[in-house]
Amino acid sequence: MDSVYLAHLAKCPSCWRDMEVASQFLRIDQLTGRRTLERLLVCKTCNIKIRQYVQLP
Repeated sequence: MDSVYLAHLAKCPSCWRDMEVASQFLRIDQLTGRRTLERLLVCKTCNIKIRQYVQLP
């Protein structure tokens, strides 16, 4: 997946600053082979935590 797209998804919805990636891992479904990127994003300014799931092609 394009790193520019993933960077755009890591923007804080409140202040639009870049959020810090606290944890990130890739899950692969055994039956379908679908890849899902799961990450925890934290905004230090707004004190917001977001758990994000991104389906990768």
